[in-house]
Amino acid sequence: MIQSPTRVETAAHTDLHPIGYTAIVKAIISEVLASARRRLSTAPFGPDTREATLLLGHILGWSEAQVIARQQEALNETQANHFELTVNRRLTGEPVAYILGTKEFYGRPFQVDDRVLIPRPETEHLVEVVLDLPLPRWPSILDLGTGSGCIACTLALELPASRIVAGDLSVAALAVARSNLRLHGLTDRLQLLAGDLAKGLDLTPFDLVVSNPPYIGLEETASISSEILDFEPDTALFAGAAGDVLHHRLFREMIRLRQASWLVMEIGAGQQQLIENSAADSPFRLVEVRPDYAGYPRIAVLQHG
Repeated sequence: MIQSPTRVETAAHTDLHPIGYTAIVKAIISEVLASARRRLSTAPFGPDTREATLLLGHILGWSEAQVIARQQEALNETQANHFELTVNRRLTGEPVAYILGTKEFYGRPFQVDDRVLIPRPETEHLVEVVLDLPLPRWPSILDLGTGSGCIACTLALELPASRIVAGDLSVAALAVARSNLRLHGLTDRLQLLAGDLAKGLDLTPFDLVVSNPPYIGLEETASISSEILDFEPDTALFAGAAGDVLHHRLFREMIRLRQASWLVMEIGAGQQQLIENSAADSPFRLVEVRPDYAGYPRIAVLQHG
C-alpha cells in the first residue's frame, strides 16, 4: 500500500536527490516525474521527456495511464532510489529498450539487451513485404542475422504453417533469440543455428531468405547518435567502411537458392543503387524496393532466376 507523503521541511522536495540523500523518505510522483523530465530535457542526445513516465511505470509495474492517473500518490524511499538509478542510466544515453529489457515489434513484445540490435519500426516493412509474397502454403524460410529473433518469431506467428530456421554469428545474440522463442511459444517450430550467414548451409529447401544485415559504414560513425554507437553491438551495425560487405556476401551466397525462391533484405537509405547493380550481375531479379515511413528505400525484394 503506498503511504501518504512525508517530507522534511528543510529539504528541496522538487528535485530527485542522489542515492544516500536521506532527507526525503517519500516523494510525490508528480514531483519526482517533473524533476526527471527537467533532467531529461537537458540531455545532449535529446530524449523524449515522456520517457520519465515509462521508466517509472516499469519500476512500479504500472501502465503509463496508471502513472498519470496516480500522480498524487507517493513513492517510498526504495522506489525513489530505484527510479533515480534508472533515470541516471538513461542520462548516460543507454536506450530505453535496454533499460526496460523489452521492445515492441509488429505489435508484440520482444526481450532485448545489449547483445542484440534494438528492433526498429522500419524493419516491420520487411514483415509486411513477406506477407504480400506469393509463398507456398507451407513455406520454408531462412532468417540470416536474426539477432533478437524478432523477424523470425513474427513470421512464424503470422504464417503458422511455415517452417523457419534462424541463424546468427553471435552465440550471445542467439541466447536472446532463444528467450524470445520461449516467450512466444515457438521453441518447437523455429530452429536456431550458429553460423556465418549461409556458409555451409543447404539452401535448396528454402522458399524465402530474409535478412536485416549490418549495413552502416564505419565512415559514418561521426553522424551516429551516441545512444546507438555506445550501446548497441558493433557487429550488428557495421559492415566495412562503406556498409556494403554483407550485402555483397548475401548475393554471392544466395546463388545457391533454387529458382523462383525469394530474397528479402533490409538496406541502408543510400544503398538502392548498390542493390540494383548487384542484382544486375546476379541471377536475381529486383522486383521492388519498398520505402520506409520516411520515404527512404528500405526493403529490397528479389527473386532468383
